[in-house]
Amino acid sequence: MSVFQDLKKYKGLLAIVFFLTLGNTIGELYLPRLLSLIVDNGIAVEDVQYVLKIGGIMLIVTLLTILVRGSASFFSAKAAMAFSRDLRKRIFNKVNHMTFDETETLGISSLITRTTNDVGHIEQFVLLMMRPILRAPLQFVGGLVMAYLTHRRLTAIVLISMPIIFVLIYFVIRVVIPFFPQLQKALDRVNLLLRQRLTGLKVVRAFSRDEEEEATFDQANNQYYQLSTRINNTMSTVQPILAFVVSVTTVIAVYFGAKFIVDGTMNIGELMAFIQYTAQVMTGLVMMSRMLTIIPRTSTSISRVKEVIDYPSRKVGGTTRLNESMYAIEAKDLTFYYPGANLPALSKINFSLKAGEVLGIIGGTGSGKSTFLKLLMQFYEPTEGDLLINGIPINEINTDDVRQRLSYVPQQNFFFSESVRGNMQYSNPDITDEKIIEDLTVAKAREFLPNDNPLDSKVVRGGANFSGGQRQRLAISRALARDANVYIFDDSFSALDYRTDYEIRQALEDRLEGVMTIIVAQRVATIRHADKILVLEDGEVKGYGSHDDLLAHNPVYREIALSQGEEEVSTDESKA
Repeated sequence: MSVFQDLKKYKGLLAIVFFLTLGNTIGELYLPRLLSLIVDNGIAVEDVQYVLKIGGIMLIVTLLTILVRGSASFFSAKAAMAFSRDLRKRIFNKVNHMTFDETETLGISSLITRTTNDVGHIEQFVLLMMRPILRAPLQFVGGLVMAYLTHRRLTAIVLISMPIIFVLIYFVIRVVIPFFPQLQKALDRVNLLLRQRLTGLKVVRAFSRDEEEEATFDQANNQYYQLSTRINNTMSTVQPILAFVVSVTTVIAVYFGAKFIVDGTMNIGELMAFIQYTAQVMTGLVMMSRMLTIIPRTSTSISRVKEVIDYPSRKVGGTTRLNESMYAIEAKDLTFYYPGANLPALSKINFSLKAGEVLGIIGGTGSGKSTFLKLLMQFYEPTEGDLLINGIPINEINTDDVRQRLSYVPQQNFFFSESVRGNMQYSNPDITDEKIIEDLTVAKAREFLPNDNPLDSKVVRGGANFSGGQRQRLAISRALARDANVYIFDDSFSALDYRTDYEIRQALEDRLEGVMTIIVAQRVATIRHADKILVLEDGEVKGYGSHDDLLAHNPVYREIALSQGEEEVSTDESKA
């Protein structure tokens, strides 16, 4: 099974645990035999020297058994923790290369639960598998053999009680198995609601939906509680019934053993040893029953983790290496459908861009602006037509080669719980403090940072301790930190006032001279000085050209400009 393939790396540790557990079991099985010798051959005949001799051996065996058991615990824990670490890494690496729609299909909250809770269950199962599950059958079989060798007729009592235990275990497993998948889904639901509550805190409070959210969470939480209670109540019946069966078996063994002693067919020491072997046999059964009740829950976790690891993630990019700078981007009848969509998000897009040029993209919500950027950054591949990089179809080029030559300011800025320096270094780990200060100055972000040690300023997760405009300026600074061939600004000036927008764009003209720049915007003022402007509407090109040409001849662009009060529109109208 793919989930457990990492255990192969720890075959040495597993072998050590096996032999140590075997040694521990042998030691525990040998102790009752030594005790019976002390009672029958030492105490019964008042041979003190024999008692001390066998007692010394018994003490040595006990100490060795304790040492071996402790060593087995150490090495089994080491192997189990290392395995779970590797499994979490595999899941993270898998999710890290999934597309956006794939992570949404599995569910972000569910992926978190699978990486933490489910991996934790599997880790505990592996830990139990290496010791208790291995030790239980050894103890059961060994105890049964030693009980048989001690007294054959009494062994029948143990054999009679075993079917009762097996029937009980079968009943419990059959009852609880269907509930474990439901339990994990209920936990996913709880995590989802908690995550939504935390991320949507402002919206919830703005619309005074606190009570409704609490009621929804309470309902999901109660569902999880009811399922957990039902499973635990069913499984909790196992232990007292098993204890009762073991106790009754021991009493019956003592009763018949006393009769055999009276008849002279059994010694007191042998009866004492037999009782201990009976206890070991029953303990082995109890341990196996506990393991069998854990297996259903673990099997659910294994299935959930396996679903992530074996998920048929869609591959993007090819094998062609891009060994030169990116100097040309061209779209030829570029068309794209989102997975499962009936209508295209982009339809027959055509444009070209060369080094040193600025391309502005404008359009209403849902016009396909951000979709095009996702294709350029190889989050998806074109459905029809071509998107060419240096004349090569983008789906044939190695993904890393493309992305290493891009620098991106996203529409929704995200920052890590790090210092300003740490967030700037995310795009360029080798950047110097002097270069960071320079980029912050270009993006007008230096002015709202402290004068003393500005790069050490703490950024809360998501940049929550900065305003929307400040986050955009920090995001622009982070993009400038990378030495790229193409700089992409996805509606990155929308939270800025017109003056700051203008000043940053003026500074960027000198800073980005000689490279390709793509600016997606809602405001005409942001892209009016671009060399080329692409006007999109419902995924189609409605205009392509310079600001002046589009203003004069393109009604869609003209309408957008007019709605935003562009002076050129009024001037043009007065001339007409």
